Amino acid sequence: MNQDWGLVLSGGGAKGAYQMGVWKAMKELQIENWIGGIAGASIGALNSVLFASNNYEKGNEAWDEVNLLSVFDTEWALLDGKIGTFSRDEMLALAHKYGELSKVTQSHRPIYCSISKVLPDGSYQGEYQRMDGKTQYVIEQLLMASSALPILHEPVEFQGNLYQDGGLTDNCPIRPLYDHGFRKIIIIGLKADMKRFEAEFPDVEFISVYPSHDLGDLVHGTLNFKPRFIQFCKKLGYKDGLRIFRAYQNGDLNNAVKMQELAQLDYQEIAVEMKQTELQDRVDDHMGKLHSIMDKYGI
Repeated sequence: MNQDWGLVLSGGGAKGAYQMGVWKAMKELQIENWIGGIAGASIGALNSVLFASNNYEKGNEAWDEVNLLSVFDTEWALLDGKIGTFSRDEMLALAHKYGELSKVTQSHRPIYCSISKVLPDGSYQGEYQRMDGKTQYVIEQLLMASSALPILHEPVEFQGNLYQDGGLTDNCPIRPLYDHGFRKIIIIGLKADMKRFEAEFPDVEFISVYPSHDLGDLVHGTLNFKPRFIQFCKKLGYKDGLRIFRAYQNGDLNNAVKMQELAQLDYQEIAVEMKQTELQDRVDDHMGKLHSIMDKYGI
């Protein structure tokens, strides 16, 4: 099978759960088998390691375990005015548990991440690093560097230099795959305006999957690791992915009116599903309290 498509996974914190939903659609339609190279930024770099492990179920399980404390650990020193003191131990533990870093080391596909070198004047210089073929320790360092958010995380030292979040310099790393020779690229972006980056590569055939519903700002989106938001992102990614990939296969990708109508129907379906889940959770909570009262009084 020809694996002549590259896959770009942009950064966006908790919004990265959207990429898991798209991956589910890719798996169902067997499009994941098209992928011959991967590039990710920030949370997209972490997701690229999950994707490279070729185990959607395990990757999805990882995102079910993700929450605010697993991403930033329990060192809430930032509340005391200190900068960059959030531990990364829990994130590393998740990467070890679900990422199967040995498969990245042994990968036959190029796997890139974007990182941002901290220059003496405080500005940033973008770089792309390959993770395939590297030791697990190096992969860990690159993942931590690519996802080191300014203010929240200290810069990561790698090969004598300090690095921070790859999204600071290239949050949609098409370039390393293009330079590697890919001229067919699937982008799973986390913000619709990322589509502007495609204009820099006019000779590339793109299949672009961007959220059909805005996933929010820094506080309500990027840092919103609440389970309900994670599930919403997964559901939206799945619906958007199915719609886009099926349209590509059927030649309907440029039918903007039809695509918009279908997107609206998909969003309405997700809203109903989320509301039903919320109501069921409330019922279960009330029933749990009722059983506790009944047990207390021997009823």
